[in-house]
Amino acid sequence: MGEIRKKEQDEADARLRRFAPLIESCFPETASSHGIIESPLRRIPDMMHHCFPDVPGNLFLKMDSDLPIAGSVKARGGIYEVLVHTEELALEHGLLSGIEDDYRKLCSPEAREFFSGYSMQVGSTGNLGMSIGIMSAAIGYKAIVH
Repeated sequence: MGEIRKKEQDEADARLRRFAPLIESCFPETASSHGIIESPLRRIPDMMHHCFPDVPGNLFLKMDSDLPIAGSVKARGGIYEVLVHTEELALEHGLLSGIEDDYRKLCSPEAREFFSGYSMQVGSTGNLGMSIGIMSAAIGYKAIVH
């Protein structure tokens, strides 16, 4: 079972890297990470000193609240699911010639026109709904958040 999870993680990582140029094009706030949605790390020396006064080193806080695009770690899952469906459609309908193609093609007016024929719907008005709505709209889907 562990091997399946590792394989799925590797596939997800590869997909996110394929989409990184498109994400960077659509969301300039990801330029510093080249389209990879990462949580910044913040050093918290006072907490380190308080919790571990005799331990050398640093303590960091993973700032999921500062994630680009939707500002939530939960948002990555919604964004990822939109990308999975987008890739499937793009490959099936020839918008991409293969997974080694330039995914920025999916930002073109022609691709946006194609995706506008599809809807993405989500039953959440929270972080998940926001992330699916934002990413769907960026690609060109009709986004419906219930």
